[in-house]
Amino acid sequence: MSYALRNSLILLVVLVLFIAGGWGYISYFQAPKISDLEQKVSQKTTELQEKQQVANQYETVLNQFENAKFYINNFDKVLYQNNNEDEVFDYLNTLNSGSSYTDFAFSFNDSTAQGQYGIIRMNITGSGYYRYLINFIRQIEYSQPLNKISQVNITPMNAVEDYGKVDYSFVLESYYDRVSVLEPGSFEISENTYASLYNPFYPLIRNIQPNTEDLINIEQSSLLALSSEKAFILDQNGVMQQINIGDKVYLGSLKTVNLNEGTAKFELNKGGIIEVITLEVQQ
Repeated sequence: MSYALRNSLILLVVLVLFIAGGWGYISYFQAPKISDLEQKVSQKTTELQEKQQVANQYETVLNQFENAKFYINNFDKVLYQNNNEDEVFDYLNTLNSGSSYTDFAFSFNDSTAQGQYGIIRMNITGSGYYRYLINFIRQIEYSQPLNKISQVNITPMNAVEDYGKVDYSFVLESYYDRVSVLEPGSFEISENTYASLYNPFYPLIRNIQPNTEDLINIEQSSLLALSSEKAFILDQNGVMQQINIGDKVYLGSLKTVNLNEGTAKFELNKGGIIEVITLEVQQ
């Protein structure tokens, strides 16, 4: 074998080994790294797009923040300045008057911290007219101090002298400031009350009230005479009495008189049952 041919074969073998080694290095070492880097590039591209979307919302979020800040600074509610339950009790006493008056008792439950503010929880129990209770609750919730009412229980009183009254209880949560979140404000009272309020607990059929005022009992009386607007009655006690249209009698009132027919009509409310009784002049 000539010297030139031998050198050519050696160079060929070296070239083959070099190519095989390069291919193996690229295939088994570089390719996985390239695939991993391409995956990371894809992830970073996705993150960039997401962050770009967030960045594009900056102006909108900033505007919302300014609006929220303005709302908080001009909020029509105030927080109690500390967790002293006596301040809450004093404020409830201020609300508890006039058409919002009820007899109530106040007992402290607990006080918890919630970040920048805290909550005082109290149990309120009492009794009073249903419409007054609703006014009391409305004033608590609509006035400036931030209060929340929950777990309301109302039980009607069924005694004749207590119709329209209820026993009640509820949990009052009063929020107080721990780090001066809101500016101190005046504890103004919102006169948000109803002049007339239907009581769903008022019984439709009730016990008949006794005749404690000794009014004329029409069912035990007789009609003696009539004038244009008056009736002359011999009452249950045998006493002659004179009453005008609209005057009270036991359980009702005199509604009309009819001279031609010689009759007087009375409308009575017998525990929720309306009854019309007509008396005729005794001949």
